[in-house]
Amino acid sequence: MGSQILSVPEENACGCVDRTTGGAHDCLCSATGLVQIIGRRYALRVLFLIGEREHVRFNEIRAEMDEMSTSTLTIRLAELERAGLIHRREFSEVPPRVDYTLSKEGQKLRRSLFSLSRFAGRK
Repeated sequence: MGSQILSVPEENACGCVDRTTGGAHDCLCSATGLVQIIGRRYALRVLFLIGEREHVRFNEIRAEMDEMSTSTLTIRLAELERAGLIHRREFSEVPPRVDYTLSKEGQKLRRSLFSLSRFAGRK
């Protein structure tokens, strides 16, 4: 996932004092960029919709998310692609065709989010 979006922020977002010592303390700083991406409106729904299918086209995603504008969908797809969570594949056809799939990192994240969801659902 080597993108600027998922990089560790300059400041210590989780409040840790020093993450450079390699100590045994827990630090959430490296998750900050990821949380910013998946925390945006519709991002998780788009990620899970793409993950449910092997390949999905833009208009198929759009049809599943009526309340989402085309421009917002375009932005979310670009963010997820820059973050390395999805792949965008263009075909040289008329009319032009583009489809989206989860990257290996996106698949790992999706599995992790299912675990997180199960944890959140506990009483």
